[in-house]
Amino acid sequence: MPVSTAHRPTPLAAALFLALPTLALANAADEARRLDTVVVIGEASAAPDLDLQGSLDVITRSEIGYQSVNDTSALFDKIPGLYIARYNQGLINSDIAIRGFAGDGETPHSKLLIDGVPMNLHNGFGEMDQLFPTGIESITVFKGTSDPTVGLFGIAGNVRITTREDVARELRVAYGSYDARELQGYAGFEDGPVTHSYSLGWRQTEGYRDRMDLEKKAFGGRWSLAISDDTTLRAIVRTASYDGDSPGYLTLAESRANPRASASYADQDGGDKHTQHGSLHFDQRINDALTWSAKAYLNHFERERWVRFSAVQALQNRFDDQDQQGLILSARWAINANWTLDGGIDGETQDVIEQRFGTRGQQRVRDTSAVLRNRDFTFEHWGAWARVGFRDDDRWGVSTALRADRIGGDYVQFNAAGVPSARDVLDFGTIVQPKLNAFVGLGTDWQLFANAGRSFQHPLFADAFTAGNRRARDVSINDGWEIGAAWAPTTGAQVRLSYWEQKAKDEFVVVDGTAQNVGETLREGVDLAFDWRFSDRWTLWGNATTIDTAIVRPASNRNAFIGNELRGIPNRTASLGLSVRATDALTARVHVDHQGDYYVNEANLGGQFGGFTLLHASVEQRFGWGVLALQLNNLTDRFHEYVFDFSENGSNTIHSPGDGRNATLSATIEF
Repeated sequence: MPVSTAHRPTPLAAALFLALPTLALANAADEARRLDTVVVIGEASAAPDLDLQGSLDVITRSEIGYQSVNDTSALFDKIPGLYIARYNQGLINSDIAIRGFAGDGETPHSKLLIDGVPMNLHNGFGEMDQLFPTGIESITVFKGTSDPTVGLFGIAGNVRITTREDVARELRVAYGSYDARELQGYAGFEDGPVTHSYSLGWRQTEGYRDRMDLEKKAFGGRWSLAISDDTTLRAIVRTASYDGDSPGYLTLAESRANPRASASYADQDGGDKHTQHGSLHFDQRINDALTWSAKAYLNHFERERWVRFSAVQALQNRFDDQDQQGLILSARWAINANWTLDGGIDGETQDVIEQRFGTRGQQRVRDTSAVLRNRDFTFEHWGAWARVGFRDDDRWGVSTALRADRIGGDYVQFNAAGVPSARDVLDFGTIVQPKLNAFVGLGTDWQLFANAGRSFQHPLFADAFTAGNRRARDVSINDGWEIGAAWAPTTGAQVRLSYWEQKAKDEFVVVDGTAQNVGETLREGVDLAFDWRFSDRWTLWGNATTIDTAIVRPASNRNAFIGNELRGIPNRTASLGLSVRATDALTARVHVDHQGDYYVNEANLGGQFGGFTLLHASVEQRFGWGVLALQLNNLTDRFHEYVFDFSENGSNTIHSPGDGRNATLSATIEF
């Protein structure tokens, strides 16, 4: 059994712990403050009203809008305990991960909501590239199992992105390393009861590695009508496209010798994706105690990819077309000053075409006689939840909730001759998930908190259907809890420390679209996060997380894996950032991001990979016309990579190096 390195200290983590005592030395102001468990990175904003206790983190526009990134997920690298799997393979670019789950899509585990609307593909990947940084107001991440408002993919938490609707007009142009060119714009207006805003983005770059060219475009609009002081109707639309080549994966030796190279066999790799979204949002306050809201939405995702993972494999054509229609209803009743009751229902139907074909002559020509997958299915999900809460001001509070989900659908697949064969959806029954959130205030400076809840992992694609016994398989059940403390040593400072644990039964991973049973697993760790605005010009923030994972009871014939760590999960993460407003016109930032190593298979053989420590910085100078900014990434030019193993012993690893040192110069015109 390997020795865990999850609690091995790092210089960055040590610096975080050494910095905390200085918070207590600051002189506390006499003004009243309300303590919560939310850590905010960026200029202070109102805490999200989610009725949750625990690891809740927010990045505000001041730490988002200045950035230029290929993939929107790169904006998340400051969130405590969050790590990013950077594949850097064209439209299959990156994904985020939390709470000891892998970020490479093996176990989709976090619900993505943009303006309150689900934005996960059928396989669980969150589609964020329809957004550019200038159009984002904030990013909120909740880590845990105690949020009753989400069911599907809410295994370990959820991500909420809010787009802008403020009154402003700005146009941002940028040029950077690897011949990156970018245009972003935002315009928001208010005309009496009507507010409307628009955002656009275009980015083109040759990329760090050979054959890594990409072009992405996005446009969004939102319109809001205040029907009365108590009633609002909103409409939101977005459309986006992403066209990128893929440099392929390298061997270990190739990645060290020439990390910027493209794999010779991957000269045809790449593809494109298109996203469209439309939604209606209705919010009404019936009286001072009762409010309700409704959201109806349509999502369309289309992806076509040409991929070859190694020289011994053939080029494949992979095509996905997904249409989603959904409805979300919720209501809240403030019974009195202490008691609240809220609940809701939500449902979504997914119409999915999933195809994989061979190709002719290793070129981008589909061979319709070489059918690997040709599936056409409907996947349906319905959920309902109710929560009752009690709060005695800031002294103590508790909320209990119950969520129930059901899954349905129908499925057909076709062979090369076009002959169909049907399957029925597995019958999981009603999936019941209890939830709990609680806190106790200890004076004005301390708060103890706890949360617990159940979530579930469901089979995907063909694995969710069967031609035999519909009760032959169940969902994987996850039970998690967290206990911790929040401390406000002075006005403007917040520290949060917690221990968390999550257990899963019959967990499975999805490797290149095929499910593999792992068994019973355990994840646990310690989260530390703080933010400190020690003047109107200086802000310090930081976080450190340890992550331990273990296979407790493996699937059949894999007893040798007992006690081993799960694949693809770093044993620690840490970040430390400082923002300085040197003058009213000049702002500088520095950010250190650290990630520990991970095993690439459940056997824990072949070594560990993926660790890095990266240094980033930026500076902004404000003028009468707008802002001139310089963004510097990976200043020390440190090597970092994503690694995957197609074997079970580390003998067939594939490597995708990440970007080296790079810079972007931008000018934002405000008018």
